[in-house]
Amino acid sequence: LDDNERVHMRILQTIYKKLTRSRLGCPRYGAHWEELGFQGADPGTDLRGTGMLGLMQMLFFVMDSQMLPLAREIFRLSQHETQARPPANFPFSVMSVNITRIVLQALREERLSRECNRRRQVVAVLNDLYAAAFLRLYRVWKGQRKTVVDSDSLLKELELSAKKKPKQLLKSLEAYVSQSSAAHALRQPPAPSGSGEEIDFMGVCDLQVELEGDARLI
Repeated sequence: LDDNERVHMRILQTIYKKLTRSRLGCPRYGAHWEELGFQGADPGTDLRGTGMLGLMQMLFFVMDSQMLPLAREIFRLSQHETQARPPANFPFSVMSVNITRIVLQALREERLSRECNRRRQVVAVLNDLYAAAFLRLYRVWKGQRKTVVDSDSLLKELELSAKKKPKQLLKSLEAYVSQSSAAHALRQPPAPSGSGEEIDFMGVCDLQVELEGDARLI
């Protein structure tokens, strides 16, 4: 993170506000970042292994309209505190950075080449695999009542899946998005006829364009 780059702070602010639903801004350094699951007062410390990609994938997660509900649900689970020992909660941001590391490693080992070539995209594939791996973590953690001591083994399982069965992970994400979209459509009142209003869906490939315009950050 570069303190001289204003957009970096705006990215952090956007992630913080989207996940916590806070309308208030927050300082660059402070204990509030630990609420998001960073290990200390400076989020940049946890990004050393992945660089800005680790932050950009978190931003994708909260900026994509179809991913935001999932991101918030995972964040809520990460905050779940019980009397159990070891605790059942986990550091959301640290886990996110670890998933970015897994996805990046899969790309470097050319495990995603076929999917990238098929879609003629790289960033979109990385972001979708990131979301798919996080979805898998969420389901396993919640369904099997995992605790913080299970983190390492679960991350190893995710890494194996991302490298050996990326297509399977991506299909599970597609199914989740389809089900969520269908459920959302059922809850929505019908739009007035002749309104002519189009849905402005921001896909993962539009993220860079939006950021360049500085339009979508909070």
